Amino acid sequence: MLKLILNLFVFIFSVVFAKFSGQKLYQVYQGVNVEKYQGKNFLLEGKIFYNNEISNTSWIVLTTVPMNNKGKVMKDPVYTPDAGMYYKKGEWSSYEMKGKIDKKATGLVIGVAVAGTGSYYLDDFKLFVLDGKDKIEIPVKNGGFEDVSLMPWQSHAMEKGSQMSISDAKPFSGKQSLLIDNSAAYVKPSLGNNKEVGKFMDVNGVKLYYEVYGQGEPLLLIHGNNSSMASFSNQLDVLTKKYQVIAVDSRGQGNSTSNDVKLTYELMADDVNVFLDQLNLKDVNVLGWSDGGNIALILGMEHPEKVKKMAIMGAVLYNNKTSVDPEINKILNQQVAEMKANGVSENDMNYRLKMLLLNEPNINPDSLQKITAPTLVMAGEHDVMPEKHTKLIADKIPKGKMLIFKGGDHEMPSNNPQVFNKAVLDFFEGF
Repeated sequence: MLKLILNLFVFIFSVVFAKFSGQKLYQVYQGVNVEKYQGKNFLLEGKIFYNNEISNTSWIVLTTVPMNNKGKVMKDPVYTPDAGMYYKKGEWSSYEMKGKIDKKATGLVIGVAVAGTGSYYLDDFKLFVLDGKDKIEIPVKNGGFEDVSLMPWQSHAMEKGSQMSISDAKPFSGKQSLLIDNSAAYVKPSLGNNKEVGKFMDVNGVKLYYEVYGQGEPLLLIHGNNSSMASFSNQLDVLTKKYQVIAVDSRGQGNSTSNDVKLTYELMADDVNVFLDQLNLKDVNVLGWSDGGNIALILGMEHPEKVKKMAIMGAVLYNNKTSVDPEINKILNQQVAEMKANGVSENDMNYRLKMLLLNEPNINPDSLQKITAPTLVMAGEHDVMPEKHTKLIADKIPKGKMLIFKGGDHEMPSNNPQVFNKAVLDFFEGF
């Protein structure tokens, strides 16, 4: 039964995390019996040491997924919402994840998911049930990696060149820890990680990373907050059949560098403007998602000659109760507070990007009238912003058109790429 549970875990884990990150993930995991604690809150802890600095393309998170007594996945995996929240450069980082054991769950698969080519030590994995004031530890087999054998820990999606081994080089406690070393791993070229086509351009004091694919009219992709061009992986093949797709990582994200200049959407829109200037491009089609939509709006306002047509998904003009689900801001504020408590510097890019979300953009709706490009303003029916805010954006743009995806959410380009891609292509081809 446990083997069946683990196999199902691998399948759903891979699907959900590929959607989440735009990257293939390497997983290490084991199943734990939690039948006695159904309906209780749990706390998963783990110590992680980064041999390389954290980045948008190389990181590690804790994960759990509940299973019932028939070996079926009950819900999508839960994961540490932000790898950078607990990260401490050059130190052991104390990662944790809280949740509730489903009332019908008999098993909880716990582990980590690793993205990119980083190298890490892991130690002291512990699982607790929180029952009132009591903190009951549920045994995790070989949670301190003191046994010679790795069992019962298992791995999935290990790339050629990746290594996983028990090491005595750097324990957090005891004499041993687990070393996960992806530094020599062969990673198949993909959007955002393609050395054959990837280039850097000096723009406004930083180096912007970009990749170009296909032939035809130029189509620029602008990704969302704390992400990278890899988030458009489900769009690349379809779009390159008709367009020359230009994907760029915004400053401080993906493979692009950053500096100490205050982050604003206006600054990032100017980055894009200078970037297009250096490519000698005007009349570019633009596809922006989330923060990328905000940046695209400002680009269209400030540099209308640069934009031919524009499709934006999940954009906002400002952050208040009328434009963003209050629960999102609540979570962001909690994350910022935890980062401060963990000693994360205010200069940390992850911290700065969260503050950007909380404090910006600050776009006057009437200023959207400066946009001359036909614009498709998209959002999901269950997006993070109310439909009336999306309608406000579309109505204020002279050639604006609104599209709400029935049943969709903020992750529509990943969750339902077939429907999303058709809508984008129909707009660019037919408007």
